Amino acid sequence: MDNQGSFYKGNKALKADARESLLGHLSIAVLSVFLYTLSTSLIMELIANFQSGSVLLSLVLSVVVFFVVSICSHMLRIGLADIFMQLLYKKDARIRDLFCAFRYNSDTAVTISAFISLLELACMLPAIIAMSVISAEDMLSYIGLILLLLAAGGAGIAFIRIRYAMCAYLFLDYPEYSAGELIRGSARMIKGHKLRLCKLYLSFIPLYFLGVLSFGIAGMWVISYSRAAVAAFYRDMINGIHARG
Repeated sequence: MDNQGSFYKGNKALKADARESLLGHLSIAVLSVFLYTLSTSLIMELIANFQSGSVLLSLVLSVVVFFVVSICSHMLRIGLADIFMQLLYKKDARIRDLFCAFRYNSDTAVTISAFISLLELACMLPAIIAMSVISAEDMLSYIGLILLLLAAGGAGIAFIRIRYAMCAYLFLDYPEYSAGELIRGSARMIKGHKLRLCKLYLSFIPLYFLGVLSFGIAGMWVISYSRAAVAAFYRDMINGIHARG
């Protein structure tokens, strides 16, 4: 085992910590994930109702929809992080904690969420533009290009989310820090650990397939399990940093 590995747990141990944190608390974990999914879906649906026959206006609306939904989604993820960290530390978590970023230190939460959302928007902008300018009749002819742009955008978003995955947890632990300090701190903290976190995410793919095969019934449990594992990853990172002095 290398020197860095001696300070940090492997995926198996992190998942064991995640399962332990969910024991007796699965209902609140699943319900919080369900409300997070429902909230973001409702926001997207409400904004998407604004339609226009103008290509330019449709493009602008698509960009606005993506940006607004992304900001709200990232702020709700802070709430999810709060809930799963409380469960990890054996504290009483409440459903209303899902909306903590809207109630406490919201300026910093909005700034962090907007920064990450802008980066994600830049990744998806080519695909958004293509889908806005290509007519419905020609969509099949350009399906290959659209899928390629979506795949490239998705890969970019995955990288961004890994790079700034610790922002939500640092925001909760260090509310006195500015948005810029938390963003830079997340990037520094994850440096050298991106592959480790990526492997943790990828390890849940078989379970996500199980969720699909169960027609989504197991999906909320799988998402809860993965969120709990990422919370355990953050705690492990903090413990490792302290152990290294």
